[in-house]
Amino acid sequence: MDTIERVEHTLARVAGPTFDPQVYAETGFFILRQAIGKDVVGRWQQAWQDFHAWQLGQGRNVNRANPVALTEELPEVLGKMYREPVFIDTVKQIFGENVALFNHRFVIKDEHSSGKVFLHQDSCYHLGNLNKCSLFVPLSIANEDNGGMTFYAGSHKMGYLGDAGEINPEAFDIRWPKVTPELHPGDFIVMNSSLWHESGPNKNGVHRILADMIMQPADDPTGKELLAGEWKTDFFYSPLNCARYFSNSRVLKIIRYETELGLRAAPTKTD
Repeated sequence: MDTIERVEHTLARVAGPTFDPQVYAETGFFILRQAIGKDVVGRWQQAWQDFHAWQLGQGRNVNRANPVALTEELPEVLGKMYREPVFIDTVKQIFGENVALFNHRFVIKDEHSSGKVFLHQDSCYHLGNLNKCSLFVPLSIANEDNGGMTFYAGSHKMGYLGDAGEINPEAFDIRWPKVTPELHPGDFIVMNSSLWHESGPNKNGVHRILADMIMQPADDPTGKELLAGEWKTDFFYSPLNCARYFSNSRVLKIIRYETELGLRAAPTKTD
């Protein structure tokens, strides 16, 4: 059985009430069904409704580079979702007993960000070690009609591709199986950060609300908060504003070129 046949065979077991580390290792993702208690999900949904009415009802500060990423500060109930025991217990099966948070945010498809998100992998946008995963937690239905996510099963096996941006799957001889699962509140997906994924447009106008929690082993010096076990690093650095770590780089060259062309304001000392 070759790689694609093995991945396709394993996809039959990619969803269920209990996490399967072997399936995750083969496909690069796993869907846990109804793994979060209804009372917990209900509390999060109510917090989102209140937050949306109070903070987002009159519009939001849309990040032009990544419109689906919510930039407004979350209320504490939503901002600490990643501490729920089921998430930590699941990730410990990937990383072991010592787990840390890399980042937590919301990615939403609403009237301000209804377009598609191009095919990409997340690893190239992260700092620190490549050994990371995302947990996508829906507070609404998420499917093909409202911009649900599509995963290229097994593509994480290719590792880091050497650049950041839109992946051209036609450039490769291998064709990874595509899966667009329907998610409901109570479900969540665990995804290897190197897995290729994309999302289509929101066609029916139903808001797609997903929390995106990025977790990693506690030996990574970019850890933001210890979630389980103990720290295995005695130094840390911030993944924010990473261009400042270079005196010259591809990103800095682009900034200089765009500045010379008048396409961007000259960088300040805090850029």
